[in-house]
Parts: sequence; structure tokens; C-alpha cells
Amino acid sequence: MDVDPALVRACQRGEAGALDALIRATYADVYALCRRMLADPDEAADATQEVFVRVMRSVLGFRGESAFGTWLHRVTVNVCLTALRKRSKARAAGMVAGGTPFALPGDDLDVASTTASPSDLAETADLVARSEAALAQLPEDARAVVVLRDIEGLSTREVADLLGVTESVVKVRLHRAHTRLRAMLLGPQPGEVRA
Repeated sequence: MDVDPALVRACQRGEAGALDALIRATYADVYALCRRMLADPDEAADATQEVFVRVMRSVLGFRGESAFGTWLHRVTVNVCLTALRKRSKARAAGMVAGGTPFALPGDDLDVASTTASPSDLAETADLVARSEAALAQLPEDARAVVVLRDIEGLSTREVADLLGVTESVVKVRLHRAHTRLRAMLLGPQPGEVRA
């Protein structure tokens, strides 16, 4: 999440329209991360709103010790993790049923901008849809690790710090998640024992 430091300073000075410009500049990235972590468009929209409420409350106190985009990424992940914990508690109490589809077909696939053949586009769209559906089927803790490590590109240590677990736990969850994703996408592999 790249954010112009001048825009952040303008928000801190209370300049008219600066906060609106900051939200417009970062909204798509924040929503996309929420959507990947929560696997539910409605929950992602709610989480995105909560992120920007926190930004509005905290931007004045932002000291610039790290890039604003890094700070915003951390706020977004924390909001999503809180939402996942609440969801887990609600499910444990029997208040919520299973998950919802990760994305609607074609949500993130820009077919018009590519020069691939129609059959390649169809194959890619199918793989994207199956990958998103498989990711949505992972347990929340495994999905969080995959999104943060594989999609967002955080280090194992950063993921561990964000989730409040050890690096070993992150590695185990990631390995198990990869194994489950591979099985969902490719089916059982030769020599693989199915439980």
C-alpha cells in the first residue's frame, strides 16, 4: 500500500479534502486485503469501514516511524484478525453457519487487458475461480497465513508477529494449507495418503 507522505501530512494538518483523498487512494487495497482474509464481501466491506474509522481516529498520532502504507496494512490485518476471532466465537456458539464464496466469477480477472487466446482466458478464469473457492474453504487460521505469507508477501516472522504465534506454527499452518489447497485444486497426488 503506497501512500504519498505529503498526503498523510496534509491529513495531520487537517487540510480540507485530504482525508477523503487518502481514503480514495487506499480503499481498493484495503478492501482487497480484507476480502482475501475474510472470504466474504459483506464482512470485507464492514472491516474496510472499520479500518478507515481507525485511520481517522489515529492519523494525527501517526509518527512516521514506518511507512504509512505499512502502518495501514498492519491496521487492516488486525481488524481482519479481530473479525475472524469474532466469527469463530459466533460459530462456536452456533450463531453462524458456514462460509460464503470467496469471490464472484471474474471479480479480479481483467480479461480485456490481456492478449491471450479465448481458451487460455477461460482456463485462467477457471483456475482463478477454483483457487479462490479453495482458499475460502480453508479454516480461518490457515487462510490468514496463506493470505499474509503468499499473497501479501510478508515474512514468516512478520506473519507470526501479526498472528501472535511462533514462526514454527506459521510454517506448519502454511504447509498444511498448501497441502489442502493442492488436494482441492489437483486432487490426490500419486503416493499421497488421504485421511
